[in-house]
Amino acid sequence: MQPGADMTTLIDILFLLIAATGGSSAMGLIWLLRTPTKVDPAESEEARFARESLARLQDLARRVAAEVDHHAECVEEITAQLANDDNDEEAVIAAVSQLVDANRRMQRQLDTAEQRLEAQAAQIESHAVEARTDALTKVANRRAFDDELTRCIAEFRENATPVTLILLDVDHFKRFNDSYGHQTGDDALRTVARTLRQVVDGAGQVARYGGEEFGVILAGSEAAEASQLCEKIRQAIEATPVRAANRELRITASAGVAQIITNECDKDLIARADQGLYASKKAGRNCAHVHDGRISRLIRFQEAVAAALQPTANRGVGDEWMYSTEPANDAVFREPLANVSSRPAFFDELIRRLSQCKTSGTPLTLILMQVDDYDRIFNERGSSAVAVVLRIMSQFITASLRDMDSVSRLSDDTFAVLLPGAVLDDGLTIAQRMRQAVERCRLPRKAGVAFFTLSAGVVQAIEGDDLRQILERARALLNEAANQGRNCVVGEDAAAVQTATAAAPTA
Repeated sequence: MQPGADMTTLIDILFLLIAATGGSSAMGLIWLLRTPTKVDPAESEEARFARESLARLQDLARRVAAEVDHHAECVEEITAQLANDDNDEEAVIAAVSQLVDANRRMQRQLDTAEQRLEAQAAQIESHAVEARTDALTKVANRRAFDDELTRCIAEFRENATPVTLILLDVDHFKRFNDSYGHQTGDDALRTVARTLRQVVDGAGQVARYGGEEFGVILAGSEAAEASQLCEKIRQAIEATPVRAANRELRITASAGVAQIITNECDKDLIARADQGLYASKKAGRNCAHVHDGRISRLIRFQEAVAAALQPTANRGVGDEWMYSTEPANDAVFREPLANVSSRPAFFDELIRRLSQCKTSGTPLTLILMQVDDYDRIFNERGSSAVAVVLRIMSQFITASLRDMDSVSRLSDDTFAVLLPGAVLDDGLTIAQRMRQAVERCRLPRKAGVAFFTLSAGVVQAIEGDDLRQILERARALLNEAANQGRNCVVGEDAAAVQTATAAAPTA
């Protein structure tokens, strides 16, 4: 090698020599030396570390290159001695001994260089990990999150591999910080991060997205699977105390879930997961919603309904709608009911409102209303007649409600009205008003039926109510209305059952 050989050649030789001696993958770092170093007064800490690491590697390369040059010169001299025909046996032995010694020295120098390279590689690797790890929580940071999400979306576009994102936010974290101090707030974030790692257990990347918000990227997972995992995460956070100053403090979290869909970019996916998170906060927090590309739905819906609506021994005839999450059968009706949601939407909304009652104490009243003698009208007048009855009933109901109220059709003849913020007396008043309006209504001759009536059961949510309890209490009141002759409203309170009745009109 000539003294004027450029640095690229020296680096190449160093790489080949070390690789020939069994060097590890750390040797690949030597190729970084191709990049010249430049000093920037305003450089970041990471840039300074990279520059200093590169300078050390370049210095090591120069030293090894000098040793290689010296070794090459020694080998050439010894080779020249061996080529001399005048050498006797002793001279040859001495030359060979010198060659062996030179090779041993070179090997030791290469071993030392390899060790230094491995140490430098470990330092670089450690720094790289630190650069992609959140210092407080020890999970991936925002940079690592962004890189992984970009990679997963590229995989989705190339191979249609699904990817689902969970965004999670610690509830009322500012209030928690203000109440217990920033140190305890940091402990809370560390607790959440640790819980996330334990529940996710390598199934995806856990990252601190920012502040009190975390993200979980699930490559290869669809929304249904991710939703189940999200609910496990939420429950685990709720069940894991934050230990501070000999106290156990409880925290909760809200979450949003979204699965990548065609033509989405990373910002679109994050925005939909964030919409799900916002829906969870709006629903009272400590819950999770999945955004399906159109709307956000409460994740606990299917699980809660399945658990709460198992048939019981006292299940009555006509109560089938209480034990099914399938939409009501509208096949016999020629026109859909305007502005009335389906049974699954009702269960979703009821679960959300009950959660709101539990967390904020907001009252909630439920009205179940039923068309009296529905089967008789259907059998005598046909499907067109009941279609008119149900459309008119839905119009009377919606006309009596506020924007925040909701009405759903639960079965062929049964409707449900949710009145958030309303107490029992409010519900009784509204139900009685609707009953009287329907009673006074005379339908046009072409409707096929002159009149119809309705009965209602009204119940207010009480502490500890779950989906099953409030529905069964309301259903029992509706059955009581039927026992009293129909065309009446029955409500309950802590003291007594209240009724309001009127004689059914004659046909």
